Amino acid sequence: MKNITQNPYNFRFKFVLFPVLLLGIAFLTGCNQMQKAKTEEVIQYEKNYEIIGLEKEEMLGEVNPAIVATVDRSTANLQPVHGSIYYHKGEKIHVPSGRYQITGTPAGNIIIYDENDELILRELVGYVAGVYSLTLDIDETHGIYIDGGYTDYTIMPVETEKSVDLSAGLWKVGLDIEPGTYTITTEVDFGYLHIIEENKEPIVYEVISGEHVGGTVQLKEGQTIRITKTSMVHFEKK
Repeated sequence: MKNITQNPYNFRFKFVLFPVLLLGIAFLTGCNQMQKAKTEEVIQYEKNYEIIGLEKEEMLGEVNPAIVATVDRSTANLQPVHGSIYYHKGEKIHVPSGRYQITGTPAGNIIIYDENDELILRELVGYVAGVYSLTLDIDETHGIYIDGGYTDYTIMPVETEKSVDLSAGLWKVGLDIEPGTYTITTEVDFGYLHIIEENKEPIVYEVISGEHVGGTVQLKEGQTIRITKTSMVHFEKK
């Protein structure tokens, strides 16, 4: 009878190799899943400049219901508000309900809060920031915070007019722009367009400057458009 002795090194090699192979398979599977997720985001962006996934979630944050609300836009009893940041540092400004355009120099953050002190939106506004104004409906319960980047500011009531050139702010389809299918472009670098509808998932597009560059959006009555991080978006009806 032969005396068969198992090589201990061979046994150890097999013992170590097996879990290494399992880890390798798991790693490759994870990479494939990550690649698939990345591919979906890239394909959607290349198709129509739409942003999805984690980048979209981080950009939107918590969408305040006040974004889609409207107020009485009559300007009959509204007056412009001018001020210096030094007189309002750390304080919130309140104005009568209406539609306003907010500007300031040289540049700073304009932050709008609701009646519960929850954030509605924030925008860096000023000529040196590339965003020249912020236009939106403001309820009398909302607080406007203007930070120390400004030396002075103006909160100006504005009339409602339909246009295909919308600046930074909040706009209502049907009031500020006609419903329809549009190509969107900007003349200055890039920015973002959000389409927000009550009880529906918001849609986010990147808007890029360029003669032959532009995504396509479909606007429906009652939707809210947010233009952010660019001074103007042009809508070309298709």
